[in-house]
Amino acid sequence: MALLRSLVTEPQLTKCKSQIDVEYRKLEMARERGGVEAATRLIAVGQRFVPTASSLTIGAVLSDETLQIVLAELDAGSAGAWIRNELGTGLACDLDQAWVRRQYAPRNCPRFHAPHGWHQDGALGFDFLSHQHGTFPSDALLPMVTVWIALDSCGAEAPGLELVTQRLETLLAPGDLTDDRVRARFAAAEFWRPVMQPGDALLFRGDVLHRTHVTPEMMKDRTSIEIRFFEANKIPERLKGDRFINLTDSHALSKLREASWNAR
Repeated sequence: MALLRSLVTEPQLTKCKSQIDVEYRKLEMARERGGVEAATRLIAVGQRFVPTASSLTIGAVLSDETLQIVLAELDAGSAGAWIRNELGTGLACDLDQAWVRRQYAPRNCPRFHAPHGWHQDGALGFDFLSHQHGTFPSDALLPMVTVWIALDSCGAEAPGLELVTQRLETLLAPGDLTDDRVRARFAAAEFWRPVMQPGDALLFRGDVLHRTHVTPEMMKDRTSIEIRFFEANKIPERLKGDRFINLTDSHALSKLREASWNAR
């Protein structure tokens, strides 16, 4: 994993925050007046809202122009080099697995909201119910990279992330993801709670175990963006119904609506 400081700089940080704050104000007002159903009705067709995580797919919040610029900046800079070192030269972003998330201070949590528990992003789309015996196929853990961008200061006064720094070769079963079991499995020195500033980004592979870090003492909320990348020529079978944008040409990223493609 890598922590890149000031990966997203002005004016893109301000533009992202402005667009996101407008949408969350609408959602929060709708939730207060009409509950989750009222908030869900605000979401554009083809986009998703997850009330338990107060999360929106990125296309529900950011304009195509803003998303295009953010992806181009990630692709052309140090983040793009790090991701290519992990996945290869041809990259694709999964638009259906790219999210804007808001984590609340405990006193501010809306109804049904909860922090994320321990998980691996490489479990995306895996059918755990069909493998209750605990023996998973070799492709259960997806080769991928998550770029997690903080839009607010987090990790101290606002919820951040807690990660296990030890690499894992396999997918963990849901029963192994309770906090007690995770703490028993790894040494205390292998848990990391980075303090991040707006525009900082964490980059990590799909095997990395992580969760929301939140304490009762935190008084501020945090908004973040999560973007998931895959090798363009090796889209996982279980994600082939998702919409992807191909970032193969880092110097000529075309219009989002033109470059978006459905991997089939």
